[in-house]
Amino acid sequence: MDADCLIKLTKSGLKEPICKCMEVTIPRTVQREVVEAGRIKGQPDADLVDQNIQNGLIAVAEESSPHHSTGDQALVDVFKEGRYTVIATDDTKLIRSLRAAGIPFTVPALLIHAQYEKGDIDRKTALQRLEALSVFISDEEYSVTKLLLEERA
Repeated sequence: MDADCLIKLTKSGLKEPICKCMEVTIPRTVQREVVEAGRIKGQPDADLVDQNIQNGLIAVAEESSPHHSTGDQALVDVFKEGRYTVIATDDTKLIRSLRAAGIPFTVPALLIHAQYEKGDIDRKTALQRLEALSVFISDEEYSVTKLLLEERA
């Protein structure tokens, strides 16, 4: 998961429910971006993410090259080295790079849809979670996910 996705899930109050249903791993560079840089900037989500890391809800992957200039580079490298199925992000530039490299990705709202599809949550809960996330995501991401959730109603 990249920093943008992690922060949006934290701000919307959905980080813990998502992390309890799915294995979430972030590269050490992303941890530094969210926790260490976040603390310096006074971001309240920095402590929440750090607490989740300390409690084992979020795993931190060591990078083979610890000197990445961005979390995006670290994310791709860790993905390629590991046993991961997708990268969670909603960063448009990163999504273009992932698509070009053939690396599977998902966006934050589709994590809610995945919970629903797995039977971890019901439709009503999924729609409530989507509403909580809606102020942090694009209208397109919101609309597509809402349509998917309502499709089988």
